[in-house]
Amino acid sequence: MTVHRTALRVAAGALAVTALTAACGLKPDATQSLKASGTAGGANGGGGGVGANGTTTGPNGTSSGIPGANGTSSVPGAPGSGTTSGGTTSAGGVSGVGSGPGGTTSGGNVACGTPHGGNTTGITSSTINIGLHAPLTGTGTPFPNNSFQAGGNTFWQQPGHTVCGRKVNAEIQDDQYTPAHARQVCSAMAKRDFLVVGGGGTDQIQACATEPYIHENNVPYLSAGVTDNGLTGLNNYFAVSLTYQQQGTLVLKNAEQQGFAQPADSTVDSDNIPGAKAKWAIVTANTVNFAGARKGMEAALNAAHIPYKEFQQDQNGNYQGAATQFGQSLALQGFKTIFFDAAPGYFVFTVAGYYKQPGAVGNWVGPGVTYTEITVAQYICQQSANAVSGHAYFLAPSPGLDHATSDFKHAYGSTYDDIEWALWGLSNALWNLLKDASYNLTRANFLTSAENAVIPTDPYVPIDFRDHGGHFGGTGAWVQKVNCSESEPGQSEAGAWDTVGSAYLRLF
Repeated sequence: MTVHRTALRVAAGALAVTALTAACGLKPDATQSLKASGTAGGANGGGGGVGANGTTTGPNGTSSGIPGANGTSSVPGAPGSGTTSGGTTSAGGVSGVGSGPGGTTSGGNVACGTPHGGNTTGITSSTINIGLHAPLTGTGTPFPNNSFQAGGNTFWQQPGHTVCGRKVNAEIQDDQYTPAHARQVCSAMAKRDFLVVGGGGTDQIQACATEPYIHENNVPYLSAGVTDNGLTGLNNYFAVSLTYQQQGTLVLKNAEQQGFAQPADSTVDSDNIPGAKAKWAIVTANTVNFAGARKGMEAALNAAHIPYKEFQQDQNGNYQGAATQFGQSLALQGFKTIFFDAAPGYFVFTVAGYYKQPGAVGNWVGPGVTYTEITVAQYICQQSANAVSGHAYFLAPSPGLDHATSDFKHAYGSTYDDIEWALWGLSNALWNLLKDASYNLTRANFLTSAENAVIPTDPYVPIDFRDHGGHFGGTGAWVQKVNCSESEPGQSEAGAWDTVGSAYLRLF
């Protein structure tokens, strides 16, 4: 099957998971309009009006809505008990411990409150609006049709997936796989949505995270871990999985576990060990946003005394011929283990060129989130005549679809894909972050709360901002392997990603 190049230049990553006015305090009338049904409660239990299960009595009284400063609450929630700032949650209330603004959570989320004293763009009494950008058109992408549109909201449409009675609505925008257009759509969403999420594309994520309006107005911006270029000092940016650079050690561990960390020598001199022939090829896009991926892999191989050769590839324009030729040269030079982090389209054509050489057998590795999506699997299987099957092992913050949970399957029925599975996990993490900040759901409070968040997102890798610097929360990665002998649900073409092992690789 011939793959049209307009369907192949994929964004360099895909997951799954906003201020018209500056951070101003709420006006009195706005405060009243933002109260969610059944979540009112004032200081000392007063001023809250009617709660979800009863009424609030005066100072130091009992509230069945949310706890007052000294009141007792029986807020409906997950079974369990714990202390919240301003009162005690009894059995049947919100489980876990919270310490109010700036506090931490453990095993649950804080009780509901009325947003006050901060910017609440995108929040109404009944809704929370969030923005999501991803590369859907432009230079071309093999993302499944409508996966982002469907997956962006499916999680939030399920019963119970609300935040203090508020329904979450995801606005999906096409960033056209260009940093300039990404900045444009992200800036617009930042003026109407509570927060913005980068769904894919390393250069696009970096562009949005550093977009002046978003940065200057402290609009919460979240994405999968990709580059850290220009992002490490941003108060409003959060990476919910390991960055490319952080994953270098785990990529090597993955290769060691699969048995190809020490392949035969290539015919090319190494970059790091004088007089040695390179064993690994390190292939990345030639932009500054992929420097971290190179550094992470170089550091891991240097520590293991494994010689490598680095290749930085230009992804601009019509690169099908160049990528195919590059793949052929890698095979002719005898590279058997290839680290790859570039546009998935470039990867697909490189793999196709590699296997044009008779008898070529290579093993492909790299970080997530980059290639573990259905159409990448289908295309490399088609282009390589199945020679790649079982020879591409990439990291991801989630296991493959073979580990999809029952609630995800119930939501989607018989047809779903990796993009929707990734967005499900991202949405679940975001749901927990929103609930953790729901005692005062302003942008500033969300940022403070997120810095202390620990989210056990089984079967996804846990997220821990509290113990890892507050903004980069990845703790490990799953390994997924391409399988050209099976199809994913609802697909007629072969190509899928299978989970490797029963546990993820831990960095922390």
